[in-house]
This record gives sequence, structure tokens and C-alpha cells, in this order.
Amino acid sequence: MKDLISNCFLCEEIALHVAGTEEAQVMQCINCGYTTSTKFTGTKETNEEFQKLGEDMKNWAVESNGKVWIPSIITLPIGMLYPVNVKKEMKWAFAPMVEIPEEERENFPNEQGGFYERKIDTDNSTIYDLFLTGMSHINELLKQKASNGE
Repeated sequence: MKDLISNCFLCEEIALHVAGTEEAQVMQCINCGYTTSTKFTGTKETNEEFQKLGEDMKNWAVESNGKVWIPSIITLPIGMLYPVNVKKEMKWAFAPMVEIPEEERENFPNEQGGFYERKIDTDNSTIYDLFLTGMSHINELLKQKASNGE
């Protein structure tokens, strides 16, 4: 199946990207930030994948169109956009990818026996009320990097 853009079942905006086949389909709304896939078919009570989620994700999950929808976690080379609990309310946070200082790398071992050189800095994330605002921030960062030749 070809990728398709449609109305989101949750926010109703024309921002739902549908990719894959019926056997392995992913739906991602770039407006509200919710996503689902074939592995989240059914209800919160009956879906095995839902049962594996953390408490915040379970609390934020929504049932619609025969699927369980969960907030997206978008990981990119420049950082990560993810849902975060702020005073018992879901917000969106962007954590930038940063260089790990040489003297601190020994605290970040990798699977190959070496050390990571970069990390996602969740201690210095920026909070957004809306997923779309966070995505706009990421878009601006990517434009800046492109204009700087990075």
C-alpha cells in the first residue's frame, strides 16, 4: 500500500500518515502526536502490547477506530520529541542530542565495549503544550543545520 494522508481519528485534522499494509500498518498523526499500528488492534483490556506499556503511556492511551492510540516518541539525530508528565498533565518535551564531554564518557558504556560520544539530554528538555509546536521547533532546528551545511 502506498503512504496516505488522511483525517486523524482523534483530532480530525488532515494530518494522519498511514503507511504499510493491513498486516503491518502504522498510523501517525503529525498534528496531535498520537500513533497506532496493527499490533495495537483491539481495546486496552484485550491488547497484549498495551499491557507492556508504562503507566503514563497507559493513562494517555486512547481507544478509537478499533485500535489503541498512544503518544509518539520521535527520535532523530538532533534529539527526541516525547510525551512527558507535567503536574499530572501530558505535555511534549524536546531533548537535544549533545556531545558527552571526553572526561564523562566512561559513564556511558556502549555494547561494543567502547563509550558513547553523544546522548539525548533529557535534563535540559524544552516543554511544549502541543506536539505540533514541538515538531515545528524540530523543523526549525533542521533548517538551521541545513543552512549551516551540517
